[in-house]
Parts: sequence; structure tokens; C-alpha cells
Amino acid sequence: MNEHLLHFIWKFRLYNIAQLHTTEGLPVEVLKVGLHNVHSGADFQNAKVKIGEVLWVGNVEIHINTSDWNKHHHQTDAAYDNVVLHVVYKHDAEIYNSKGEPIPVLELKDRINISTLTKYNELAKHDSTIACAKHIATVPEFTVKAHLDRMLIERLESKVQSINALLAENGTDWENLMFAMIARYLGASVNKEPFYLMAKSLPVNVWAKHADDRMQLEALVFGQAGFLDEKVDNDEYHSKLRKEYMYLKRLHNLQPIENHLWKFLRLRPSNFPTIRLAQLAAMMHYDIKMFSHILEAKDIKAIFNYFDVEVSPYWKEHYYFAKTSDKVNSHIGNDAKNILLINAVAPVLFAYGKYKADEDYCDKALKLLELCKPESNSIITMWKELGIKPTSAYDTQALLQLNNEHCTAFNCLNCSIGHSILK
Repeated sequence: MNEHLLHFIWKFRLYNIAQLHTTEGLPVEVLKVGLHNVHSGADFQNAKVKIGEVLWVGNVEIHINTSDWNKHHHQTDAAYDNVVLHVVYKHDAEIYNSKGEPIPVLELKDRINISTLTKYNELAKHDSTIACAKHIATVPEFTVKAHLDRMLIERLESKVQSINALLAENGTDWENLMFAMIARYLGASVNKEPFYLMAKSLPVNVWAKHADDRMQLEALVFGQAGFLDEKVDNDEYHSKLRKEYMYLKRLHNLQPIENHLWKFLRLRPSNFPTIRLAQLAAMMHYDIKMFSHILEAKDIKAIFNYFDVEVSPYWKEHYYFAKTSDKVNSHIGNDAKNILLINAVAPVLFAYGKYKADEDYCDKALKLLELCKPESNSIITMWKELGIKPTSAYDTQALLQLNNEHCTAFNCLNCSIGHSILK
């Protein structure tokens, strides 16, 4: 038994309610369990209980043992003087508030539903990554769906916090933010951070001045990425970029990131940072108002097609400087587009909707995720094996949130699926 479980049992009345009585023998009728308080103070506030013939409205404190009241020094804390009932698993002491008045105690040790304890212990001793793996098939589909809806919003809300922090760095410039987010997720997991650092070092108002000149754009991108620091022999294209960048660097007082941050090992050539940087430059050449045009897009196809860009001829024959290759895959593939929509576009749209207090943009973000294909990774595979079949990125993002923030932390008592199983 632990206090979190005891809170859960009290909150959902998972105990035998017949003939409740205090340790002094007075009958207890619980009319309202109160509001669960996760901050300082009594555990449940504004409860309504009838003890004997008296109706009490006040707070309820919950402990494993009655003596925990004194261990936590509540007997000297006036903030606990409005506690009208102390609910415990085991009664082992008499207690008083700071005024010296006795506190009624309700012991639940022999009144808790055995099935609830058994199932909780099974969850606690689970041998699977997902504690409820053996029970989730018994949970109504509606309950699962409703909880996944909640998980998706929770995931997006957490991303909003991160986006707001980035906005603060960019002076609430949404164009800069969208550029940085697209750059970050164009780099996938391996080169995500150097891509973001490079984008952050190259403000939109700088590169927009050179958007009509592809050579200058590529010079800015590869220069800020640190690929033009050193000369490359026998590569005229690199030499031109380097010469152009030296001029632009002085003109705009730019500072490149360290080249050693980029990773090539174990990447497919189509995912090399050099190819991805060329694709980013092509997007910048194609449109200097990424955020505005994505915001105005009428459907997912328009946004999806936004990433159909042509790299310069050099990058159709190279994966790296001075190394010619046959059959270079220089287009942004559908999987990469999906990643950009899920991790960059949808969260920024949702954050913008919150910022503007406009639910239409939030709904657009949700609709975008519903139209994106489901992600495929080990976590999603695990859920599929349990019978949860995601049909879109809306579902997979929710499942990732459920797993990362709840399942791995064994947070079943704050999960509707866990509630259904335990109740």
C-alpha cells in the first residue's frame, strides 16, 4: 500500500461504503470526496462528510498510518486545522490539530476492494514495458480513444512550452521560428541540434535579402554550417561558395557553427547533412515566408507539396563536396516530409493558435496530424502487439506521450486506462 494508491481509492470510492464508521464508532457518510490537491496543504479540499449527526464541510487528509499525522507535524500546523476527517489505511495513534482538538479517523484497511489491490499489485509487478499489457484488452475502446485524445493534447501542450521558450529567444518572430523548426527536423535525430544551431545563426531577415540568388543562399547555409571554413581541392563549386560566403560573412557579421558537430556515420547518403542543407537552401530560395504560407495553406497536400523542391544541379551529382556520385537521391522523401509535418509544422500551428487564442489554428494542427501517416518505431510496434492499431500520426503521437510520460513512470493512477482496469 502507498499513499498514491490510497488517494486513488478515496477519490473513486473503491472501498466498501456500507456502515462506515470512525475509529470512535461514529457513523460516516461521504457525500463529496473533495477536490484532489496536488500542492501543499490537505490532500482533498472542500469535502462534505456526515459524521454522526453532524454535517462537516472541510478538508480530508490521507496517510498510510494515523501516526503519519504527527510525523509530518500537522499537529502544530494551523493550515491543517480545517481537516474534518483523517483517512488512513491503518489506525495506530490518536491525533489532534494545533488547537488541541481531536481529528476523526476513518480506517480503510479491511474495507478496500481486494480486486483493486490485486490488480494494482499485478501492475506494479509487471514484466512488460507497459504495465497494463495483460489487461488492456479488457478496457473499452471508447476509454482508450478518449485517453489518447487527452494524451495528444498533453503532448502538444508540452511542445507549446518549448516553442514559447524558442520564441522568446527570437523576439516573437514566427517566421524565424518556423525556419528553425523545419531546419531542426530536416536533420532528423542525428543532426537535429546542429541544424537548429545553424538556423538560429542565420536570421530570416538576413537570408531573405539574398533569396533570389541561389548561389548566395547556399553560401550562407553551408558557410554558417561550417563547411566552408577550409578549402577543398579540385572543386570549383566549393571555391565559389567559399568566396561568396567570405563576403557575406563580413557584410552581415555572421558567426558559423563548428563543423565537427555534423555526423555522417551510419547515415544513408540521402540523409547526409550536406544533402539536407542543400534541400533547406532550396526551400529558402523557393519561399522567404515559410510560416505565412503554411499558415494560409488550405489542405495537407498544399503543405506536403511545399517540401517538393529542386536542389541546385551540383547536389544532383554529389553527396559531399568534390565527390561525384551516380543516381543521387536529392529529393525530400515522403517519410522526411511526414517528420517535418508532425514535429515542426503541426506543433507551431498549435502554438500559434494558443498564442492568438484562435482555436481554428489548433484544429488545423490536429487535422494535419490526422492526415499524416502513422509513425513506425519500436514503441509503436509494442502498442500494435497489444491490439492498439494507430491509423495516423494523431494516434502515434498520443501513444508516444502515453508511453514516455505515463507508462515508463508507472503512472497508472493518473491514466484513464489504468482507472478502468483498477475500478
